[in-house]
Amino acid sequence: MRKHHSAILNRMSRWQYALLLLMLLTFTFYSLPTFFGEQPSLGLHGQAALTVSQHQLLAENRIAPVKTVQQQDKVELVFATQQEQQRAKQLLEQQGVDSAALTLEFHSNAPGWISRLGATPIKLGLDLRGGSQLLIGVDVNFVIDAQTNNLVDSLRSRFRDAHLRGANVMRSEQGAVIVTLPEAAEQAPWLTIVKESAGTLQGQWQLTRSGNELRLVLSEAERTLLVNNAVTQNLSILKKRINELGIVEASVQRQGQEGIRIELPGVHNPKQAKEVIGATASLAFYETKADSHFYMSDRHGQAIPMARKPVLTGEHIVDARASMGEMGQPQVNIVLDTLGGSKMNQFSRQHVGKAMATVFTEYKTNAQGHLRAHSEVINVATIQTALGNQFRITGLASMPEAQELAMLLRAGALTAPLKILEERSIGPTLGMQNIEAGFTALAFGMAGMMLFMMAWYRKFGWVAITALLGNLLMQVGMLAVLPGAVLTLPGIAGLVLTVGMAVDTHVLIFERIRDRLREGGSLANAIDFGYRSAFRTIFDANITTLICAVVLYSIGSGPLQGFSITLILGLVSSMITGIWGTRAIINPLWGRSRERTLRV
Repeated sequence: MRKHHSAILNRMSRWQYALLLLMLLTFTFYSLPTFFGEQPSLGLHGQAALTVSQHQLLAENRIAPVKTVQQQDKVELVFATQQEQQRAKQLLEQQGVDSAALTLEFHSNAPGWISRLGATPIKLGLDLRGGSQLLIGVDVNFVIDAQTNNLVDSLRSRFRDAHLRGANVMRSEQGAVIVTLPEAAEQAPWLTIVKESAGTLQGQWQLTRSGNELRLVLSEAERTLLVNNAVTQNLSILKKRINELGIVEASVQRQGQEGIRIELPGVHNPKQAKEVIGATASLAFYETKADSHFYMSDRHGQAIPMARKPVLTGEHIVDARASMGEMGQPQVNIVLDTLGGSKMNQFSRQHVGKAMATVFTEYKTNAQGHLRAHSEVINVATIQTALGNQFRITGLASMPEAQELAMLLRAGALTAPLKILEERSIGPTLGMQNIEAGFTALAFGMAGMMLFMMAWYRKFGWVAITALLGNLLMQVGMLAVLPGAVLTLPGIAGLVLTVGMAVDTHVLIFERIRDRLREGGSLANAIDFGYRSAFRTIFDANITTLICAVVLYSIGSGPLQGFSITLILGLVSSMITGIWGTRAIINPLWGRSRERTLRV
């Protein structure tokens, strides 16, 4: 039995036109700064204008800024070339300007009203723009020392629990653990504990005996394993920290046995990145004891007596968020894992009414270039009631400090301290040549497709050309809006690829329309048939490619992510413009009809 569907052929609702127009206008607006371009600039922070001597220094060296942008606490000098930008930075540093107050930036050529509305150009990757490169060394001696000290503490504790008295356990200057047994003691029980604690049967420590002296030395295989684990874990944590900074295209790779190389595209002032990347920050919670001989100082220099071993360490922290407390003071809200919550609950339940200290520890480089631990009590609070896996810490000086601490705790504490061995700003590998070549390929590809579409599909070809231009504007706009997105050379390849794939959408639809016209159908009926019959094919093809692109982004890094981002955005925009956009143009021009769709 046949029945007529009540919908008129080739009609779209007003809200669909309005939503499509809103999307096109929005992404076109955000794409404008990219097409206006940028110029290299030098930011001078902490001053509202150039001094006379600074003006004179630049003039003497024939470096004239294209323009100077004055802000409240910053001066931005815009130059014609990056060479002038770099030269001006060197001259000002030689004059005594602090390098931390100078930032290499890029000034948008877009009109001021566009920038004030929040539109910014697409950020370019390391291969197109350059950026900062950091070579970081992992302090593997810290890991080995920690393993050695842990063995010393473990042996002392197990001897005490077994009621074995009189042994001397110490660490030698060479890093070996020396156990001196009491004279005329039966060695069997001592040896059993030593072998179990040191894992001699598994080859972790090598045991040698000389009379009553036992000597434990870390095996070479175990040393190598500890170093590899420390570097690998630090690599993973550094990637998390860089993601917290919003730098998606950063490259984090191992270099040598103990080094890590980090490349930060477009980041010409790595000051904040260095502070966050190199920080070895952690929290620990200690019981305070008035009769203890172990002290730590708070930020006011007051010594706080406390137990030597912490109640809980930062390894149990799974989330940390900065917020403002009821009294307007910054605080960090802590969430512990199940084990950590259980330990905290058990301790706090037994110590209600007593004080607990929160200790913040980080490693800093001293004047001799050595990493040293710096611990500080940031909070001493009286336990009012039993705590669970969620609580908060206060005593922080400012909201930025609370936010930085929360970010470090979320990203995880490093397993070994880091030391920045080398820091340099690097230029683009081929820079403008890469950009010009990539966009030239895009321009030629689009020109060729436009000629083909006009010649083969005539009036519908013009519709396809309009959709392709709208597709390109949407992709550029989405790249500019997406937080942390960076355009790399593989990303340009992704743009070219998705523009080519967008043509497939139009070809499928237009060929279906031609098929129905050959069968004798009217133009309006053919248009309706073409869009309905091609939709499933287009959707299936794009969704499978989209799944591959998402998987590529999730497991890839650096250039692979740059390619997959543009591919994902291109697939989305091509679906919108190819199906929705073209029909919004074709319907009012050629699709009007009083015919009604006939369905079985």
